[in-house]
Amino acid sequence: MHESTFKIRTFHTDAFGHVNNARHLEILEEARWQYAEDIGLMPLLRQEELGFIIMDMRVRFREPVFEGDQVKVSTALVTLGSASGEVKQLMHKEERAALTSLFHFILVRREDGKSVPIEGAIRKCLLSVIED
Repeated sequence: MHESTFKIRTFHTDAFGHVNNARHLEILEEARWQYAEDIGLMPLLRQEELGFIIMDMRVRFREPVFEGDQVKVSTALVTLGSASGEVKQLMHKEERAALTSLFHFILVRREDGKSVPIEGAIRKCLLSVIED
């Protein structure tokens, strides 16, 4: 699993003093971008003028996160089909799970947003990191 660490700042929190669901999604997205960069996926996507979009997401909030908390997000590719895949993410605060999530994605052409098969160098890159 790829790990990213974030310190929760004032701007991450809402009027109730905790990170709300929209900010959680931003933190998870940043962790997925870091993961893609670290596995070498970004140059391949740029070269092919392709990108991933989220088709479905499931997020279960387990514990609130507050300003000053340090969170660790673990990201892993867990399934890969011919045209879609799933990324699992876990957010930990100290040693406790703050949330669990599963994101279902597809690969699309940037020019028109049409779905395309996951093949070639991009598929090879993703297959090299897939986890159970």
